[in-house]
Amino acid sequence: MKTLYVETTPARFLAVQALRGLWPGVLWSRLSTLQYREMTPPAPPAGWVHVKNHQGGICGSDLHLIFLDADLGVHPALLPGSTRKYLGHELVGHVLEAPPDSGFKTGDRVIRQMRTGGGSCLAHGLEPCGPCRAGHYHQCERTGLPDSIGGGLSDELYLPAGGLMAVPGDLADAQAVLVEPAACAIHGVLRAPPGPGETVLVYGAGTIAYFVLQVLRIVCPDCRITAIAEFPFQEDMARRCGADEVWLAHDDLLARTAERTGGRVVTGRANRQTLLGGFDRIYDCVGVAATLGLSLRLARARGAVILIGVTLKPLTLDLTPVWYNEVNLVGSVSFAVEEWRGERIRDYDLAIRWMREGRLKTEGFVTHRLPLERYREAILAAVQKASSRSVKVVLEMEQG
Repeated sequence: MKTLYVETTPARFLAVQALRGLWPGVLWSRLSTLQYREMTPPAPPAGWVHVKNHQGGICGSDLHLIFLDADLGVHPALLPGSTRKYLGHELVGHVLEAPPDSGFKTGDRVIRQMRTGGGSCLAHGLEPCGPCRAGHYHQCERTGLPDSIGGGLSDELYLPAGGLMAVPGDLADAQAVLVEPAACAIHGVLRAPPGPGETVLVYGAGTIAYFVLQVLRIVCPDCRITAIAEFPFQEDMARRCGADEVWLAHDDLLARTAERTGGRVVTGRANRQTLLGGFDRIYDCVGVAATLGLSLRLARARGAVILIGVTLKPLTLDLTPVWYNEVNLVGSVSFAVEEWRGERIRDYDLAIRWMREGRLKTEGFVTHRLPLERYREAILAAVQKASSRSVKVVLEMEQG
């Protein structure tokens, strides 16, 4: 098995962090937390399915782990789990071998349907805990369950049968590899959907943000959507995905919001500014202190900020708008089961349905395809967006 993984033992993590300032190349060395290995996988637990991977996408959570953009004291890092994190949860492959009672057979095309960072009662066929019983399997309380052996950035992997989902024959691999981020976007929008005519801001212009724009158009076609992009090349895709207007992150966002929403910029001590009025709904698909802090100021009183992007470090920001303006700060992670127009349905099923219907478009999302062995080039393309103009970078595996 050829695989990319990260060793997150505290000693290795802290040592590489300490060396980075003196030796930037440590991230690609044998000392690094990031490891590329050809290895014999350990024996999987009984009942797991063996999958041959076709392709896997690099996502933001992978990059946080690779570049040590995390703090060992944050909540997710303190939960039980393996110190070896196989990278990649956006994948599509086919079954090599499956137990007779798994519901899968050799040759079935599958995608991974497990929350980031671990298994769940439903994935492992266990008596469901409270959240799993309610359909919130991304919040499973049985932390520390086995995740997988190998991941989307491996040429093969093993998973429990409940962590896989069959792919319809008319869904291309290029679409199937994007079902997971699409499902995350659906969950984020349905956590706090806009109402008719509301003003909506999508902060960010990456894969999930582009899906959020499309989901907003499905859920509430007549809301008025503004997107904030970091780079000019991202504007066209944002418009094609549903944005009425696209701003750049270096614009005067307070002034533009006031003009867009009928709000008013207020200048206080030391020429610092804030806003009265603002957007009804803001979906922060970046999740750093600067974007979240500004989002809270760009939201109207009793509006909502939905945090979809994440920084795995403590943030320093002004939370007083949550108190003073009663702005609702809502978190959204992964995917779950939703109530959608009288139907109880998984985000994955909605993503696949809307892709097959042509309502969720994926053309132009995958900008880079590289073989697994060129993982360094792929990772840098995913990070250096200004020069690479990347959206989704995919690693492809040899077949045969």
